[in-house]
Amino acid sequence: MAALFSGCSGEVSVDQEFVNLYVELRIAEMTYGKTSPMTRLVRQDALKAAGYTRESFLAKADEILGDERQWVPFQKAVNARIDSLLAPPAASAAAPGANTGNGPQKVAPKMPKPQPNMPAHKGGVR
Repeated sequence: MAALFSGCSGEVSVDQEFVNLYVELRIAEMTYGKTSPMTRLVRQDALKAAGYTRESFLAKADEILGDERQWVPFQKAVNARIDSLLAPPAASAAAPGANTGNGPQKVAPKMPKPQPNMPAHKGGVR
């Protein structure tokens, strides 16, 4: 019943857990490659943790792909999820003692100049 009423309002609800799973699978594929054994293992673990089989995941993805009313909100949710993963951490989420704009800033130490007569592993240039 709730699905019928939500369909009438023009807004289609997006299953955020499915969005998260979809993004996780795409990241694994981009990280390890489409046919890598590592991708297959990550995919199996992610699907199992989310309660999907390969077939049920593909069926749900096909359902969304085939319905523009679902596809557009789904794509927006996927983009929002990706943006949230790429966004820099908020200042409030910074680790204790991290620079939040107040007080002196930590400066990264300068690397010594390479010495031409020293071996590379000791800071020189070959």
